[in-house]
Amino acid sequence: MYGADFSGFTDEQLALCETDGSEKELVRRYMTPVRVKAQRMARSCPYADAEDLFSEGLIGLLKAIRRYDARKGASFATFADVCVSNSIKTAIAKLARGGDMSKEYDFDFDKLVDITASTEDTVIDRELDNRLYERLAAMLTEREFEVLRLYMRHYSYKSAAEKLGTDEKSVDNALQRAKAKIKRNLGK
Repeated sequence: MYGADFSGFTDEQLALCETDGSEKELVRRYMTPVRVKAQRMARSCPYADAEDLFSEGLIGLLKAIRRYDARKGASFATFADVCVSNSIKTAIAKLARGGDMSKEYDFDFDKLVDITASTEDTVIDRELDNRLYERLAAMLTEREFEVLRLYMRHYSYKSAAEKLGTDEKSVDNALQRAKAKIKRNLGK
């Protein structure tokens, strides 16, 4: 299918097509949004290079193309956006752990500017996040919930322990208990 015309295909159809040409077409379609997202996030993070974040975003896009499952109910665009954002955030977290940051400073991922999502998507995402947080808070102890929250904000065990006034082993134990409860109650 090299050189095939994919103009009549939806993103979902292309993601499920599993050909080299369909993958290239999806990359072509999403190249600009990935670049814009990387540039906006780089402006919010002074030690991140926009081109490096763009490369990480493309890796996230390729993962989305290979892992997309229409049966899960999400559009490809939504799934790709999550994968791209997660790849970029992971890259920033790696920079934060090994970059020019002092040990006292944990990067606040809430400061990353990503205005590519529509207002409606943002409201829906916040509502889903709130529901998930409510479920997590109901099933976890206060300590487990706080450790999980810090873990999801990319705190190291050491930083979380300092913030909570405890040791790293206690943080690890609370996180392991939280993960086990989540698997048990929400499934894998």
